[in-house]
Amino acid sequence: MSFIALDDRTYIDGLIGIYEMNNVSLLREVYIDAYLASAEDYKTRRAEVDAPEKAAVAYRAFVKDAFRRSVLDHKAFDREVIMDMAAAAEIPEQDREAVVDYVGAQFLGLHEGNAIRYKLKAEDLSGIQRE
Repeated sequence: MSFIALDDRTYIDGLIGIYEMNNVSLLREVYIDAYLASAEDYKTRRAEVDAPEKAAVAYRAFVKDAFRRSVLDHKAFDREVIMDMAAAAEIPEQDREAVVDYVGAQFLGLHEGNAIRYKLKAEDLSGIQRE
């Protein structure tokens, strides 16, 4: 955790207090205040961040395989093909729609900058058809 609310001047004063007077009290106060402010900020920011989708975590291997096959074999996202793959991979029926939707969203967002996530090369993206 970094201290976002740490004032440079008070930090330096705290260090000087340790080195010149062998007194840790000022640095201790600076540290505690900065820690509490950073922890509060972290808590607020953490609440704003969405939790990762279940498809991205629980079915990571399937998503990667389905995505690569969409790009390399079909050059398009075919919902029915991916749905059949999900059934064959025994993804529970209650999760299939979300997993297929996730693969589709990843396909729509595909570009050269994020292709490496799926071990794809720039030339693999040629001829891609998007809706």
